[in-house]
Amino acid sequence: MADRITLSSAAAGAITGEISVPGDKSISHRALMLSSQALGLTRITGLLEGDDVLNTAKALQLLGVTVLRKDKYWEVQGVGVGGLSESGDVLDMGNSGTSTRLLMGLVTPYAFTTYFTGDASLRSRPMGRVITPLTQMGARVLAHSGNRLPLALTGGDTLPISYRLPVASAQVKSAILLAGLNTPGITTVIEPQPTRDHTENMLQYLGFVLDIQALESGARSISLKGQQMISPADREITVPADPSSAAFPLVAALLCPNSRLTIKNVCINPLRTGLFTTLKEMGANIEFGNERMVAGERVADITVGASALHGITVPAERAPSMIDEYPILAVAAAFAKGQTVMHGLSELRVKESDRLSAIVESLCACGVEARAEGDSLYVIGTGEAPRGGATIVTHYDHRIAMAFLVMGMSSRQPVTVDDASAIKTSFPNFVDLMNGIGGRIGVAKENHRAITSSFVVIAVDGPAASGKGTLARRLAEHYGLDYLDTGSLYRAVGMKLVYAGKDPRDARAAAEAARQIDADDLANPRLRQERIGQAASIVSAFPEVRQALLEFQRHFARAAKGAVLDGRDIGTVVCPDADFKFFITATLYARAKRRHKELQGQGIEVVFDSVLADLRERDERDEKRTVAPLKPAEDAFIIDTSPLDASEVFEMACRVIEKKYPALAA
Repeated sequence: MADRITLSSAAAGAITGEISVPGDKSISHRALMLSSQALGLTRITGLLEGDDVLNTAKALQLLGVTVLRKDKYWEVQGVGVGGLSESGDVLDMGNSGTSTRLLMGLVTPYAFTTYFTGDASLRSRPMGRVITPLTQMGARVLAHSGNRLPLALTGGDTLPISYRLPVASAQVKSAILLAGLNTPGITTVIEPQPTRDHTENMLQYLGFVLDIQALESGARSISLKGQQMISPADREITVPADPSSAAFPLVAALLCPNSRLTIKNVCINPLRTGLFTTLKEMGANIEFGNERMVAGERVADITVGASALHGITVPAERAPSMIDEYPILAVAAAFAKGQTVMHGLSELRVKESDRLSAIVESLCACGVEARAEGDSLYVIGTGEAPRGGATIVTHYDHRIAMAFLVMGMSSRQPVTVDDASAIKTSFPNFVDLMNGIGGRIGVAKENHRAITSSFVVIAVDGPAASGKGTLARRLAEHYGLDYLDTGSLYRAVGMKLVYAGKDPRDARAAAEAARQIDADDLANPRLRQERIGQAASIVSAFPEVRQALLEFQRHFARAAKGAVLDGRDIGTVVCPDADFKFFITATLYARAKRRHKELQGQGIEVVFDSVLADLRERDERDEKRTVAPLKPAEDAFIIDTSPLDASEVFEMACRVIEKKYPALAA
């Protein structure tokens, strides 16, 4: 993964001008891959030169295809159907799920083994939906647990299939069709609703014959006869501008007063224009001009002007036509008047991040009322500019980063994104382009500090009754640092709900309680009650609650004196850049014995088995929640306290700290 880049975006003036955004990423991938299957030389102009597409080019080169970058265009010397060679190296796909899934299909008919890997983000994404049909065609796949990368795919002797997609997915559809290119017989994909058809368009443009039929209930079948022989020829492909990239300056112009912006040569494929349709329904002033066909795709110049937006309901069936645009649509909805509801967003759970949770967390951090229920997103706008003023955790997701930099251009306070390095995967010149039309995006000012005994941040995570609180308090006292038991914040939320007679499972009530926490609540003796602890575990699973408390915790950690924080996601979410991260754990039985003894010492009569069952239930809830599940940070020092007493744990932690910073031992 690239070095972290922290950017901040402040209120902009009018967004004006005439611009071009990078070439469409989906079409760029397909232009490279499919031109490799047509004999002859293909010249490609407008290719997106982001990391994802460049990784596709490198992978094709390893598979024996000549791919060259010229001054103003790219050249691909097609090897034809069946012409790929075995790679002598692993295909490192970086962050690109599209490249990985489509190339898995392309190599499936070949009697050799291809190895795929990627960065940490890509390796966390499931590949099961594409593995299933490819194995039905004859591929053998050995993958990491959960059908994730790295994986090895061995092909050869493939058979055609007729496959009905269980979930609409252009990537799975395309992988099957690419496998079908070199498979004897007719391969058919049936999709429950139309998805991006760039693969079909590009195949037909290059001369391959497809049979596309509309079926009942909006379904569609695409059939391809394998091993078609395309006459050698020199070809040209012009990649239109990416509507997903155009969405960011477009929405910025909608939100900034007195704006008027034209974006040239944008792909307006009907299966990609869901965002534009939705924004128009919300009251956006958007016009298409100079419409034309380019390399099998519809293209237009789009002009947009500042507009007052209102909330609407976006139907689930529109999701495939705008699946990548929901982060920026959510930002637009935050400025709209009224409630915007977006249905059918389950696909966002398996993007570069869990985008649905990331959107909710980020909106709440900026003072916007938002929540996710199932696969639906609810955003409630007031028609006024949101507060902003938050630092957004991007999870190395380029679209989250760009969407919330756009938020900062119109919010009352600047918005910072903790890591913008992923932006270059799809929009390399994003910052320069946005600043060129009126934006104010720059590198965030950081507090560069020396690590001394009076300024250090220590994160201590772990399950209940593991001893993390005892360790954290002793470390704070020993090194003279401030101490925050972050669990007390969630206990305070649970306490407010319980004593107000409200259900801790009510996410909206819990979020409201979280926004009202003050110092007096953290000192309330009721916090230690067992029923309050149970309520705290429930409310801590709500993204809205976690986000409402996130800035409080980060502000505490930035105190000039330094700090020790303990909780369940300090090292992974709250303070991912903490100087020291400890994960304190113990066996369930050992922790239950400690908690039982503690309760008895407080004069509370409780059966051991009930304590054991409560901890087991709490562990399961903490580990399985979709937002900030309980797990060690990748660079955490893990201490199993089962056989240790508190002093031994403390001494072990001190040795770790003082080995790295001997000055702290003074």
